[in-house]
Amino acid sequence: MIGPLSSFWMHAPPTEFQTKVVSDRHADTRTAALSLAGTLREELQGPPAAILLAASFHHSPALPEAVRTVREALDGPATIGFTARSVMAGPEEWESGPSMVAMAIAGPGLRIRAFQFDHRDGPPEGWSRALVRSRLRPMSPPKGLLVFADPFTAGSDALPSRLAASLPLGTPIAGGLLSGASQAGANVLVADDAVSMSGAVGLIFEGDIELEPIVSHGCRGVGETLVVTGADGSSITSLGGRPAAEVLDDVLGNLSGADRTTLARSPLIGIAADAAKPIKGRGDFLIRPIGAIDRASGNLLLSGGAPRGSTVRFQVRDASIAAEDLGMSLDLAVLDHRPAAGVILASSAGRGSSLFGSPGHDSGKIHERLAAPPLLGFVTAAEIASIGGRPRLAGLGLSAVVLRGIQRP
Repeated sequence: MIGPLSSFWMHAPPTEFQTKVVSDRHADTRTAALSLAGTLREELQGPPAAILLAASFHHSPALPEAVRTVREALDGPATIGFTARSVMAGPEEWESGPSMVAMAIAGPGLRIRAFQFDHRDGPPEGWSRALVRSRLRPMSPPKGLLVFADPFTAGSDALPSRLAASLPLGTPIAGGLLSGASQAGANVLVADDAVSMSGAVGLIFEGDIELEPIVSHGCRGVGETLVVTGADGSSITSLGGRPAAEVLDDVLGNLSGADRTTLARSPLIGIAADAAKPIKGRGDFLIRPIGAIDRASGNLLLSGGAPRGSTVRFQVRDASIAAEDLGMSLDLAVLDHRPAAGVILASSAGRGSSLFGSPGHDSGKIHERLAAPPLLGFVTAAEIASIGGRPRLAGLGLSAVVLRGIQRP
């Protein structure tokens, strides 16, 4: 049994930045949580500023108890927890079976607070700046923000844009939509003592810390760029003045065998983040799956739709492109000679073994290139990443942040 830590730590503040990640694969949620709490207690030098806990969907029913167990055992820091299809710790990714991972973050001059939006706040489209700031409660210029949202109630482009509009320009925002459920009301989100099945939870960082984004795109454009000339709700009705489904069939007919098979099996479309940009590369498109192709009407149905006048291009998943993009992002990250104190990774459900042939590609590469930092990751339904100069909701990619402590003289 884990007792209170007040006498163990004597409330001594940590003297240096430290991040610890622990994991457990017990099927019993309470057993897993006690294991995480006990290991963190042994390894930490003082009470942490924050705890982030991610668990596979197997732990959904008792996740609030697990979060409470870890939080209370570690002296009640800012804490968030959520469910995902699968989670990662260090270089490992567990795509099946129960798993739970927790990250503890501590350091002098570090301030972290948990926040939550729930069903009473409505969808992000209705969030005012005053509401957002009342939830985030910034006390100084934030150094970064992590947000994890239920896709059924907060999964729209308005989520990152409303958050960004309430923070100083350029504040790093990362995270993603939860993948722990296939229907509304089944994801579990916890922020400190508050539990919800909707909305979003997250952490806001202030003080002596930096959050450095890492982004990797997982798709390659095929066919020509096109203009949406007709749209109706979530449907694209025409592209370049022709029925949208007819245009897709033409693109399929002009592709090679492998690309044709990939696009036909998993049709994707990219919406240009900046239609005015003359040359658009793979990092300039927001990837959306095409949910349905109605050849009778000529419509393409996709989540969120695409407004009339948008520039789009059909996309195919590409493991080589995904690996190359990640490698280039890591090349930039290693130019900073300060050690990576920790990494928080949101990797799309379209990656993993379905794209690379085996689990752990993304977590393994990041762990290796950044000299084995503590890493917590999870599979996301869609990631939040900086595209076109501001945070946006994207798919089939990867969004991570590297935590680096700031040394004061």
